[in-house]
Amino acid sequence: MKQVKQLIAEQLQEKLGTDVETKDIEVPEPEHGDFAYPAMKAASQLEKNPRKLAEKTAEKLQEDELIQEVEVAGPGYLNFYLNKKEYGKIVSEGLETDKMSVEQREGEVLLEFSSPNIAKPMHIGHVRNNCLGDSLQRIMRFSGYNVTSENYLGDWGAQFGKSIFAFKKYGSEEKLDENPMEHIYNLYVKFHNEAENDPQIVEKAAEWSKRIEEGDEEAERLWKKLRKITIEYDMKDYERMDIEFDRITGESKVVEEGEEIVERGLEKGIFKEDDDGSVYIDFEDENMPNTIVKKSDGTTLYLTRDIANIEKRAKEGFEKNLYVVASEQDLHFKQLFKIAEEFGIDDIDNEHISYGMLNLGEGGMSSREGNIITLSDLLDKATEKAEEKIQDRENIENAEKIGLGAVKYANLKVSRRKDIEFNWEDVLNFEGDSGPYLQYSNTRAKSILKKTDTKGEFVGEFNETEYQLLRKLGEFPEKVSSAAENRDPVKVANYLSTLCEEFNTFYHDCPVIDAEEDERKRRVKLVKLFIDVSDKGLELLGIEPLEEM
Repeated sequence: MKQVKQLIAEQLQEKLGTDVETKDIEVPEPEHGDFAYPAMKAASQLEKNPRKLAEKTAEKLQEDELIQEVEVAGPGYLNFYLNKKEYGKIVSEGLETDKMSVEQREGEVLLEFSSPNIAKPMHIGHVRNNCLGDSLQRIMRFSGYNVTSENYLGDWGAQFGKSIFAFKKYGSEEKLDENPMEHIYNLYVKFHNEAENDPQIVEKAAEWSKRIEEGDEEAERLWKKLRKITIEYDMKDYERMDIEFDRITGESKVVEEGEEIVERGLEKGIFKEDDDGSVYIDFEDENMPNTIVKKSDGTTLYLTRDIANIEKRAKEGFEKNLYVVASEQDLHFKQLFKIAEEFGIDDIDNEHISYGMLNLGEGGMSSREGNIITLSDLLDKATEKAEEKIQDRENIENAEKIGLGAVKYANLKVSRRKDIEFNWEDVLNFEGDSGPYLQYSNTRAKSILKKTDTKGEFVGEFNETEYQLLRKLGEFPEKVSSAAENRDPVKVANYLSTLCEEFNTFYHDCPVIDAEEDERKRRVKLVKLFIDVSDKGLELLGIEPLEEM
């Protein structure tokens, strides 16, 4: 589709004598043509009447093999009607290439996502991050970027002193061996319950945090054990979600570098030391409050380590440094990127891929209080729901893939900047605009091709339903490019939903197997293109296409 837009844009630019970009070419409702160009912008630049400019331009535009007719409408729209067969050839040739005509970009990209804290299971609050990050790494790779995905664990700081203290005081090696994550998490909750009645244990836990930073042998042994247990537990969830990382690191990998950052910041005058020995930065900006980079007890913060990590990634040669983190951390990243500027780290483009919060309604959720829905519980429930739907069918082994498709699509079909109101009914919806609906439409198309050995070919004349499916298929490359550019899989998710609607209209209105020869060849070709596009689209969302459902 972008190829066609480019051809139209080039013709318009030549005739108008002003810049016309592919993004200026619109896709109108079918009754107004295949493409449209609003001449109002050009008219404003050229100081001419838009309607008259459109009329004169239409006279100059040459109809060719592709452009069949140009019509002037409204205040100054140029509506383009294409030769359907020629357009079909361009769309099919583009979609049958390796990259399906998706604009290819360049750049070394570090994409950080997931990044859970150790000593706690991932919960429902992590699902949106995991879905967004995984889909983005797929989309950006398909768009040409050289992506390195990183799971940067929260594996340093005060909370781990609490976990170690709780284990030493209340824990059991036997329970730890039997069910390590459950035992660790129960101890974490118990610590916070006890701390409400005995504030002194918070100070004792802080001593363990200090011992970890100082390299105390026992503290380091227990910290490593907690880290290992957490990674092994989380990897099971990642495996279920079909999520892979190029590398797993963590805050602990840049602790020393963070301490060096503090010293350099003081030397350069970027940081200031307070009377209590803490170190802070004064942004001298009323919209950006001052913040501490080193506490009075000498321990660093995750902001400090994040600064060191940006410097590390710049030295590794990454051109883009992307963080998939919820909007509650917007201020943190503004401060972080400002500090990086102050340090002169300007050879890497830092970007916060902010996304809206997952609201859980009454009561909310708290790890400290123990009232969380774990990620594994969510996946179990999604699988159970899928089993209920397909219990009378043969393919119940696909239940987890279908349930997972429902969960992923529910998190990706909403623009990342918007909050999501979580409820089980919406997330596990299997009807209409849902992951299972996309999977089912895809398998429905595959079932057609299993019943025929006809070779698809665009012969004869498209009817209106066939042509609308072709037009929608042609939008795929641009939707993927838009998703990569805007760092938002919603562009692909929403597109797939409307594409499946078009396909199902086609399925009901246009018989394939029993059609006349030319119709059958044409429709088989459309079905094959739909399968190719929906296979790839689902893959980009991290949803597995199925052969049967």
